[in-house]
Amino acid sequence: MLGVRDLCKSFHGSVAADQVSFELPPGGSLGLVGESGSGKTTIARMLVGLVTPDSGAITVDGRARSAKERGRAARLRRAREIQMVFQDPYLSLDPRLTAAECLHVALRLHGGDRSRVPELLDQVGLGTREAGARPHQLSGGQRQRLAIA
Repeated sequence: MLGVRDLCKSFHGSVAADQVSFELPPGGSLGLVGESGSGKTTIARMLVGLVTPDSGAITVDGRARSAKERGRAARLRRAREIQMVFQDPYLSLDPRLTAAECLHVALRLHGGDRSRVPELLDQVGLGTREAGARPHQLSGGQRQRLAIA
């Protein structure tokens, strides 16, 4: 599903990622773990296309992931392939919408079916009470789970 080969990135002479390689099979999950300043965020930003690697390759479903692609359609395709889940995704959630409404907006953007909202909330351990809550009414962990859903 996801392949990373010899990914490198430096900023102003300081190495942020040095020959990072890994593979993620379909249905798999991955956690980037390390000390502060070890390059976790830089690697994640390269995967989603926010930072261009100095060298190395990223593939999704066998296709090279190029940061050079421009336009709305290319951005939406990349967003459908890989998403970041922030430690506290509060700023990425619309404070005017309930958790269920936030998820519905994301499903609409990605071509999903609105009827899946309850199922997806249940899969991440959020129930009807949380579905009707606004982001500020959820704990940090609940907001993370909403972002995962």
